[in-house]
Amino acid sequence: MPKQIPFQRLLAAGLFATIVCISATAKADQAKEILFAAIKQGQASAELTGEQADAWKKKTGSSEPIRVVAKVLSRFKQPECARLGVTMTQAKVPKKEGGTGPLEVGWGMNLCTDGMPPAESVDWSKAPQPEVKINKVPGQ
Repeated sequence: MPKQIPFQRLLAAGLFATIVCISATAKADQAKEILFAAIKQGQASAELTGEQADAWKKKTGSSEPIRVVAKVLSRFKQPECARLGVTMTQAKVPKKEGGTGPLEVGWGMNLCTDGMPPAESVDWSKAPQPEVKINKVPGQ
């Protein structure tokens, strides 16, 4: 007969695994990785790293980590496409009047995991259209 593991040991192991998973900080070199994960999972968050993070830190003047949180606000009929709410936060950003404080920037966007906006969210009739010029070839 197999040895049974006491419930308390199973509970402790489960709690430990949950804490390890929650405390691990996800990182992403590009914000699109976080956005695509949110489309697939409903929400995603991670610390932004790499060139995008370096550029952001240069602009803000803070070397603190940049946290990106993306949540699906609604879904489109087109597969793997959603309206996302995105928030980027960073601590210890210098203020104009002196001192530092947190910076939070948020926006919404329509996006698919192929990197394009959902076809149903774009009104192409309002998109600027280039003027069409017809060149006449002499002798025709």
